[in-house]
Amino acid sequence: MTITFFKNWAEIIAFVLLIIGFLFSLGAPSAFLSYIIIFAAGMMAGRLFYERKNKMIFPYFLMVLGFLIGYLIGTRYGNWLVISVLFIIGTIISYQLHEKNIIKDIRY
Repeated sequence: MTITFFKNWAEIIAFVLLIIGFLFSLGAPSAFLSYIIIFAAGMMAGRLFYERKNKMIFPYFLMVLGFLIGYLIGTRYGNWLVISVLFIIGTIISYQLHEKNIIKDIRY
């Protein structure tokens, strides 16, 4: 059974991001730094969702969810609920800032 990258690209990248999220969370030496990292990751996810808002979004949602799950699995410091809420808040804030053109992409 062969796995083709073009058929399963979203799942493969989501798994890689799960591992990256796990490693990022292991690198955070305190709960405060863990919260800052996940908020910044949420801001990046908000930009990604804004850029893909009228296009195929589910594979990107799967990738972002993979990163978040990996981060939650590896978190040693901090509460998983606080981390999840900060990620969602960061995503919403970034999406809204891009929507209102407060933050602009250099390509546009």
